[in-house]
Amino acid sequence: MARLCPARSLVAVTVMLLGATPVVSQAQATRTPNPNAPRLVVGTFRSNDKKLSLSASEELRSRLNADIPFRMLSVLSSADYKTVVEQSGYPYDEALSGGDLNSLAKLLRTDEYMEGTVEKTATGFKLTAVLVLTRDAALQQPLPAVEGDKMSKVASAMSKNVQDARKQIEFEKKCNMLGRDGKVADAIAAARAGSAAYPQATLSRLCELQVRIGFKQPPDSIIVSALEVLKYDPKSKVALTNAAQSYKDKGDQDKSTEFLIQLLATDPTNTRLVDDVVNALAASGKSEMAKPIISQAIKDNPGDVRLMKLGFLIYLASKDVKNGTALGEEMVKADTSLADSTFFVKMAASYDSDSAYAKAADVVARGVAKFPGNMTLATMLGQEQLKAGQQQQAVATFRKILTVDPKAPNIRMMIARTYDEMKQQDSTLIVLHEAKAAGEDGNAVGGYALTIGNRLFREGQAAFTKAQNSKTSEDYKAAIEVNQRVMPWVTFADSTLTSMDSKNTAGFLMAVAAFNISVAAVTEAPKTKSCELAKVAQDYIMMSQLNVARGGKVAGAAVAQLMPIIPQIMTGADQMAKAYCK
Repeated sequence: MARLCPARSLVAVTVMLLGATPVVSQAQATRTPNPNAPRLVVGTFRSNDKKLSLSASEELRSRLNADIPFRMLSVLSSADYKTVVEQSGYPYDEALSGGDLNSLAKLLRTDEYMEGTVEKTATGFKLTAVLVLTRDAALQQPLPAVEGDKMSKVASAMSKNVQDARKQIEFEKKCNMLGRDGKVADAIAAARAGSAAYPQATLSRLCELQVRIGFKQPPDSIIVSALEVLKYDPKSKVALTNAAQSYKDKGDQDKSTEFLIQLLATDPTNTRLVDDVVNALAASGKSEMAKPIISQAIKDNPGDVRLMKLGFLIYLASKDVKNGTALGEEMVKADTSLADSTFFVKMAASYDSDSAYAKAADVVARGVAKFPGNMTLATMLGQEQLKAGQQQQAVATFRKILTVDPKAPNIRMMIARTYDEMKQQDSTLIVLHEAKAAGEDGNAVGGYALTIGNRLFREGQAAFTKAQNSKTSEDYKAAIEVNQRVMPWVTFADSTLTSMDSKNTAGFLMAVAAFNISVAAVTEAPKTKSCELAKVAQDYIMMSQLNVARGGKVAGAAVAQLMPIIPQIMTGADQMAKAYCK
């Protein structure tokens, strides 16, 4: 039930102020009240049957008044309760919410109140109730449920339970008072006396727990006290909260989370508690456990953007792409301010994890449209377009970045790699030259050129071997062509690299490719008395001679094999040039 509007609340206060003592019913009129006796109000019990609610509540109030001396406990009669709740704007035949009953108990200045449920059973009735200390609704004593074939028997049994449970009250009060005075040992002793008086006591045990907490006793002692309470009240929020905190203080996050989950079960609509539990689970790598909790919280609190944001993060952490991305879209519709650059990055990463690269590119494109000056998003867009196979679009994206920031790091290298993947080697080499001119890292730029050169070198070696085996003009010409493709790459790499070892590797590849070209040329030149091939052989064998020794560290055996052959090829090339170039 919703809380009262201010006007009705004022009525309740006015009722209280008009008479500090509630109206005394005729049944109590013959007894002299004890002004110092504690006071108890029994709320209307919850039930699907309003008549049953009223009869059970009224029967128990009458039973308590009959069983407990008025000087020991003043129980608000049904007539007085009816007057108070109706003048406060509540229907008498409906149970108040826990919060409203607590507020009413405070207005009436009662020390304790009772709430519970009543239901029909196959053999009669069942009554379940809890005794609560008005000063703090979390201080609760569950009472044993009672069943009987007649409501009078049920009420009598519950009255006995109340009397037994209240045996701890004086000790709980003493514990509370001693704790306020800083007498820790005495307070704990009083609490334990209360537990001895009523073995199922939770109120006195809660006092001991609060004393230990208030005086910052070690986590282990707090845990022991909390577990004692939970033995008799597994839903005690005070005990669950402090058990969770104490385990966390000990460094046992798993145990802490276990108690947080139990705590959440007692109050699943508590969004702050949902935050605590879900964050604790996520921090301990248990996002899967957090999912049903946050899902239910979102369902119970539609439109709560804070919960949606938390759920978005949990779904993504648990690799639930479908629900995570759907919730993310719903979240930014509800609050467009949440569609920041981080949102687009997280969405794209989620799609990436599911290999949905086209969707990742689309969502980052939205981010770039919203934040056109964000170069991180723009770069990510190009990368996502590459993953999605959108190479031309990626190049356009990277080129656009360079128009905004000509010094943007690594962008030209990404363009070069894209052209290379597209097998556009001329464009690749042009961009690498651009990267060198822009002052990008020489080893990165030259190293990539050397990688491509090495790949082409292997193709050249294969072509040369094939020609050597077949002896056909077609294959020798192909060997010359394929090995010539190596030259611009290794030459550029040699001029760009700063690492001497890498430069020497480039030089050696240059020497071997040049050797292959020369051998193929001197083999083919006599067939047509080609001056052109003779000059090709002269030029490339000279290049081979100048660079072959650079491979000493990386290919010493090959260098030793080539060194005596190169002069022979050089002599042959010179002779052919003299003979054919007249």
